[in-house]
Amino acid sequence: MIKRMIIAVVILFAVLLFMLPKTDDASKKKMASAAMLMCSNDFRKAVADHLHNIKEGFPKFDNRCPELIAKISVDDEGTINLIGAKHGLHIVLTPIEVSTGIRWSCHGQPAEAITKLCKP
Repeated sequence: MIKRMIIAVVILFAVLLFMLPKTDDASKKKMASAAMLMCSNDFRKAVADHLHNIKEGFPKFDNRCPELIAKISVDDEGTINLIGAKHGLHIVLTPIEVSTGIRWSCHGQPAEAITKLCKP
Protein backbone atom coordinates (compact mmCIF):
# COMPACT_ATOMS: atom_id res chain seq x y z
CA MET A 1 0.00 0.00 0.00
CA ILE A 2 2.77 2.45 0.94
CA LYS A 3 4.75 1.49 -2.17
CA ARG A 4 1.74 2.31 -4.36
CA MET A 5 1.35 5.70 -2.70
CA ILE A 6 5.04 6.49 -3.17
CA ILE A 7 4.87 5.44 -6.84
CA ALA A 8 1.69 7.54 -7.32
CA VAL A 9 3.38 10.59 -5.76
CA VAL A 10 6.47 10.14 -7.97
CA ILE A 11 4.29 9.84 -11.08
CA LEU A 12 2.31 12.91 -10.02
CA PHE A 13 5.51 14.96 -9.61
CA ALA A 14 6.78 13.74 -12.99
CA VAL A 15 3.55 14.82 -14.69
CA LEU A 16 3.65 18.22 -12.96
CA LEU A 17 7.29 18.66 -13.98
CA PHE A 18 6.35 18.22 -17.65
CA MET A 19 3.52 20.75 -17.26
CA LEU A 20 5.78 23.54 -15.97
CA PRO A 21 6.50 26.33 -18.44
CA LYS A 22 9.82 26.20 -20.21
CA THR A 23 12.58 28.31 -18.70
CA ASP A 24 15.20 28.00 -21.40
CA ASP A 25 16.75 31.11 -22.93
CA ALA A 26 14.52 31.12 -26.03
CA SER A 27 11.38 30.96 -23.88
CA LYS A 28 12.62 33.80 -21.68
CA LYS A 29 13.21 35.94 -24.78
CA LYS A 30 9.70 35.25 -26.09
CA MET A 31 8.19 36.09 -22.70
CA ALA A 32 10.22 39.32 -22.61
CA SER A 33 9.05 40.35 -26.10
CA ALA A 34 5.41 39.67 -25.15
CA ALA A 35 5.84 41.70 -21.96
CA MET A 36 7.38 44.58 -23.95
CA LEU A 37 4.29 44.65 -26.17
CA MET A 38 2.01 44.65 -23.14
CA CYS A 39 3.99 47.42 -21.42
CA SER A 40 3.73 49.61 -24.52
CA ASN A 41 -0.01 49.07 -25.04
CA ASP A 42 -1.14 52.37 -23.44
CA PHE A 43 1.52 54.27 -25.37
CA ARG A 44 0.40 52.67 -28.66
CA LYS A 45 -3.17 53.76 -27.91
CA ALA A 46 -1.96 57.32 -27.24
CA VAL A 47 0.06 57.39 -30.49
CA ALA A 48 -2.93 56.01 -32.43
CA ASP A 49 -5.14 58.71 -30.92
CA HIS A 50 -2.53 61.31 -31.84
CA LEU A 51 -2.38 60.07 -35.44
CA HIS A 52 -6.15 59.93 -35.72
CA ASN A 53 -6.64 63.46 -34.33
CA ILE A 54 -3.46 64.91 -35.92
CA LYS A 55 -2.23 66.64 -32.77
CA GLU A 56 1.09 68.50 -32.38
CA GLY A 57 3.89 66.39 -30.94
CA PHE A 58 3.67 62.77 -29.85
CA PRO A 59 2.78 61.82 -26.27
CA LYS A 60 5.55 61.06 -23.78
CA PHE A 61 6.16 57.41 -22.92
CA ASP A 62 5.76 56.61 -19.23
CA ASN A 63 8.09 53.61 -18.91
CA ARG A 64 6.51 51.43 -16.23
CA CYS A 65 8.70 48.50 -17.29
CA PRO A 66 12.32 49.77 -17.23
CA GLU A 67 13.56 46.22 -16.60
CA LEU A 68 12.12 45.29 -20.04
CA ILE A 69 12.20 48.45 -22.19
CA ALA A 70 15.50 50.35 -22.30
CA LYS A 71 14.51 52.85 -24.98
CA ILE A 72 11.49 53.84 -27.04
CA SER A 73 11.25 56.23 -29.96
CA VAL A 74 8.55 57.40 -32.38
CA ASP A 75 9.19 58.79 -35.85
CA ASP A 76 7.03 61.37 -37.66
CA GLU A 77 4.81 58.68 -39.22
CA GLY A 78 4.09 57.12 -35.81
CA THR A 79 6.36 54.08 -36.12
CA ILE A 80 7.40 52.98 -32.63
CA ASN A 81 10.81 51.40 -31.96
CA LEU A 82 11.13 49.44 -28.72
CA ILE A 83 14.64 48.51 -27.59
CA GLY A 84 14.74 45.80 -24.95
CA ALA A 85 16.78 46.11 -21.78
CA LYS A 86 17.68 42.41 -22.04
CA HIS A 87 18.15 39.72 -24.68
CA GLY A 88 19.01 42.19 -27.48
CA LEU A 89 15.34 42.60 -28.41
CA HIS A 90 14.22 45.25 -30.92
CA ILE A 91 10.55 45.52 -31.84
CA VAL A 92 9.19 47.85 -34.53
CA LEU A 93 5.47 48.74 -34.47
CA THR A 94 4.16 50.42 -37.62
CA PRO A 95 0.70 52.02 -37.61
CA ILE A 96 -1.65 51.06 -40.43
CA GLU A 97 -4.87 53.02 -40.83
CA VAL A 98 -7.95 50.83 -41.22
CA SER A 99 -11.64 51.72 -41.26
CA THR A 100 -11.95 51.06 -37.52
CA GLY A 101 -8.88 53.10 -36.52
CA ILE A 102 -5.23 52.09 -36.30
CA ARG A 103 -3.88 48.53 -36.54
CA TRP A 104 -0.27 47.88 -35.58
CA SER A 105 2.02 45.89 -37.84
CA CYS A 106 4.84 44.39 -35.84
CA HIS A 107 8.20 42.76 -36.49
CA GLY A 108 11.38 42.43 -34.50
CA GLN A 109 14.83 41.00 -33.95
CA PRO A 110 16.02 38.41 -33.19
CA ALA A 111 13.11 36.90 -35.13
CA GLU A 112 13.03 33.64 -33.15
CA ALA A 113 12.58 35.59 -29.92
CA ILE A 114 9.61 37.65 -31.08
CA THR A 115 6.29 36.48 -29.72
CA LYS A 116 3.41 35.38 -31.95
CA LEU A 117 1.48 38.37 -30.55
CA CYS A 118 3.68 40.46 -32.85
CA LYS A 119 2.07 40.15 -36.30
CA PRO A 120 3.24 41.71 -39.57
